[in-house]
Amino acid sequence: MRETKIVIPNHPPVEIRPLAAAHLPEVHRMLIDLAAHHGDVATITPPMLRALVLDAPDLRGLVAFPADRPSRLPVGYALLTRRTDLITGRSGYDITHLFVQDVFRGRGIGRALVAAARDLAQAEGCKRLTIGTHPRNAGAALAYRAMGLVERPMPGPSFAVPLG
Repeated sequence: MRETKIVIPNHPPVEIRPLAAAHLPEVHRMLIDLAAHHGDVATITPPMLRALVLDAPDLRGLVAFPADRPSRLPVGYALLTRRTDLITGRSGYDITHLFVQDVFRGRGIGRALVAAARDLAQAEGCKRLTIGTHPRNAGAALAYRAMGLVERPMPGPSFAVPLG
């Protein structure tokens, strides 16, 4: 994916770029904020994040910059994991992380990241793109509905298998 400028009506333009090594310190900081927002503690280190996102073939990262802002630090990011349906053989992306810094929310940045993720998935021949949110994150669910995303039914109970 190359850099794109996305214009959302009634919002300033947003530049979306593929995640690069130079963006990792700020993305790592935002990842820590996202974990804290969900009551978690991020234990991933910057080198681990680099290996997972920049060196793994099935992960993609996107970063967002308000086009009218002089700083070159990203203010939001999306991390996508490619998954293949083993029944149909079709692949798609799950947006596993979508985060916009508090002071930049409501400016179309999350919407621009989702639009760029859609474009990336389509360009790579994917047949689906999904995004989820924590059940108690009503704000994210409202935002996704406002974007016109189709709500999926609950897949049912989920269980963790102890590994040691």
